[in-house]
Amino acid sequence: MAINNINNLANNRLQNNATSQGTASKSTTSAEGSRAAPVKTDSVSLTSEAQQLQQMHKTLNTVSTGNESRVESLKKAVASGEYKVDSEAVAKKMFSFEADLDKRLG
Repeated sequence: MAINNINNLANNRLQNNATSQGTASKSTTSAEGSRAAPVKTDSVSLTSEAQQLQQMHKTLNTVSTGNESRVESLKKAVASGEYKVDSEAVAKKMFSFEADLDKRLG
């Protein structure tokens, strides 16, 4: 089922309501004088935990893991077709993971 232009319908209703309310408020505004309403601004503040996480993220992105040479050699082996997957080892690891997950989840 497709719903077309649902956002446009909602926006039109909001605009119509704002227009009708705007005309009513214009008459009351002219009676009050030309006082300007205070302008509200948005602000965002991060907690100290969020700031620490952000700093840790930056640090982790710049720190070398020491595995770069291993990763490069694996990339080359995969690209050249020399990398062979040990399907038995993968199956054992998957089985071990699933068994451990079952124990933890009960």
